[in-house]
Amino acid sequence: MKIANRFCAGLVAGAMLLSLAACGGNANSASTDTAAAGSSVSASVFSAPGTYTAAAAGINGDVKLTVTVSADAITNIAVESSETPTIGAAAMDQLKQSVLENQTIAVDAVAGATISSNAFLTALKDCIEQAGGDLNALSGEATAAGQDYSVTNADVIVVGAGGAGLMAAMAASDEGASVILLEKSGYVGGNTLCATMGINAAGSAVQNAAQNPATVEDLIEIQSNNEDARPELVQAYAENSGEAIDYLSGLGVEFTVQEDKGGNTEGHASGAGSVMLMAEADGKTSTTIINALNKAVEASDVNLYLNTDVTSLITDDAGTVVGVKATADNGSEIEFTGKSIILATGGFGQNQTLLSEMRPDLANAITDERAPTTGEGLLMAQALGAETVDLDAIQLFPHVINGYGLLTPMNIPGGFKPDAIYVNENAQRFTVEGFEVSDAILAQPEGMAYCIFNESNLNDTLRSLVDTGFVVSGDTVEELAEKLGLDADALQTTIDQWNSDCAAGADTRFGRDFNLNPLEGTLYAYNFGVGAHYFMGGILIDADTHVMNTDGQPINGLFAAGEVTGGFHGTTRVDGSGTGDAIVFGRISGKAAAASAKN
Repeated sequence: MKIANRFCAGLVAGAMLLSLAACGGNANSASTDTAAAGSSVSASVFSAPGTYTAAAAGINGDVKLTVTVSADAITNIAVESSETPTIGAAAMDQLKQSVLENQTIAVDAVAGATISSNAFLTALKDCIEQAGGDLNALSGEATAAGQDYSVTNADVIVVGAGGAGLMAAMAASDEGASVILLEKSGYVGGNTLCATMGINAAGSAVQNAAQNPATVEDLIEIQSNNEDARPELVQAYAENSGEAIDYLSGLGVEFTVQEDKGGNTEGHASGAGSVMLMAEADGKTSTTIINALNKAVEASDVNLYLNTDVTSLITDDAGTVVGVKATADNGSEIEFTGKSIILATGGFGQNQTLLSEMRPDLANAITDERAPTTGEGLLMAQALGAETVDLDAIQLFPHVINGYGLLTPMNIPGGFKPDAIYVNENAQRFTVEGFEVSDAILAQPEGMAYCIFNESNLNDTLRSLVDTGFVVSGDTVEELAEKLGLDADALQTTIDQWNSDCAAGADTRFGRDFNLNPLEGTLYAYNFGVGAHYFMGGILIDADTHVMNTDGQPINGLFAAGEVTGGFHGTTRVDGSGTGDAIVFGRISGKAAAASAKN
């Protein structure tokens, strides 16, 4: 890329261990930087110059810092962690550079990576105190120099650097267009990073070489599972999916055909057969794809600006979209102008007002979306008269840990057949524990519940959450109740009844017939709710991803791709089509926007 955000290097590498919003990685990383020349605080800030280490709990284990100081400056910071390379680790890279350049600990946590950011800052302050440092002297405001925004005009401007945005940017660039890619968070990948399934396609080289190759017709049949899906979008997806997979294969993504892959999750339909592809190199198809696209962007002429929040669209007198207004990373206002604008901003899971407006029954829902998905793209398009469809079609996930994010059922004792019980704010069981419990949870006070389980269910994932405080423990029921804010007597009654039922071999409350194991010894629990998981509806587009207005006409200069759009899924979603939506329509939009810019 011509201009890289100063914090962009090395954003993507390694595997992701947790599912959608948790997004924790398991690949250790270490990095080192030295203080910028001329940066220093007042003399003798550190009474004991030297090298010090400290650790604090991150998302997926401890974040360890090794900090070297002279008498008057922080000279070196090395970080070791198992945080997600694209999110937590990237955030800490940003913080580290800011600390070294500005010689201050007064830096803000990176949006979308608060826990990792706080772990970094906690460990840093510990090291400073060990060195006899003056925390007050190091608390001055950081200089908001910002990144170099020297390029503000391009043929194509892409808003959002998730899977759809990255694919769109590369497609437009490959077509010969100049491209600016804007991302409001400090990392690329968006929600695509957190997807857990494969990607549906047909006609790719790897599929054509399979024993039972999927055809475009096969894919159309599967993706048309929902009668509300728009046929023209389903067809466009099916006909372009193979080319998108071949492009990713050319970037080094190694796909394998899943001959029998599919399944039903609450809120979406099942896809199966040889239409689904997986890429397991980094443990997750989505991660592998984002890794490849990020490297492609870095090697391209795409101008990527992170920490740049687009606030509105710019139109000319004829109503053609010709640019965007944005808030730069230093807080200043900046305008980017272009011939084609692509919205790839994702859903609106983090906009509670909009979520409640679209679905009043989700007023107490939370979200597993870790990217800052607050619906700006949708709202900006609506302000220009864009048509929207199926905005109330929101896929739910019933196991979102409050304040943290989603874990896959495989990683928690709250999956399809959990070895745990669920209780509400009254410390009472309210349903058969399992996966399809969204309605039951939403019916509880505040739409929340508590998952309680034995130490035997405490896997590595949950142990890391104990360290961060998202999972609590108690050697007695009374102690656990106190930490959860529940009535101790009521909780004791519930657990006593459960243990009695387990001894008798029958659940007298709800007839549960699996994992009738008593809750004994040290008990663990977490607070969880129903998450807004995926948004099927959004801006209506045509088969070439032009944004359509309420009169059924395209809005000149405006395109959209990915979760911000609607119509492709209808009101439900087929397994493997979430990442596919971003990748396939991202590529279509990039090519269409580049072609439009040439006219």
